[in-house]
Amino acid sequence: MSRLLLLCPLHPGTQERWRRLFQELGGLRREPFEAFCRQAGISQVNVWLVQLRRGELLLMKVNAQQPRQALLELASSKHPFDCWLRGELQALLGWPVRDVLHEEQLELLFTWPGENPGL
Repeated sequence: MSRLLLLCPLHPGTQERWRRLFQELGGLRREPFEAFCRQAGISQVNVWLVQLRRGELLLMKVNAQQPRQALLELASSKHPFDCWLRGELQALLGWPVRDVLHEEQLELLFTWPGENPGL
């Protein structure tokens, strides 16, 4: 099992929209969300709101067999729920989900004590 961590600054005034999105995923849209997760090989999703003095961050941890493949599934799926979720995330983030898929932009700056720090 691998983990994908996403840390995103929240745009001012979007905190409640984020809260509503995750309430909806845990409520009215729970079944299609669970179906998407099964299809994409996602076993767990955790989302935290991090309050800072000068803004807020969203920290999301996704456990999946292949996190990159799960994002690719979300970025390219034509299923109505997946399109809706992709659109909601893009509207709140301000950039498309597929932008996370560019591996060449990943530069490891530090690791201690070894290759897998176990976040």
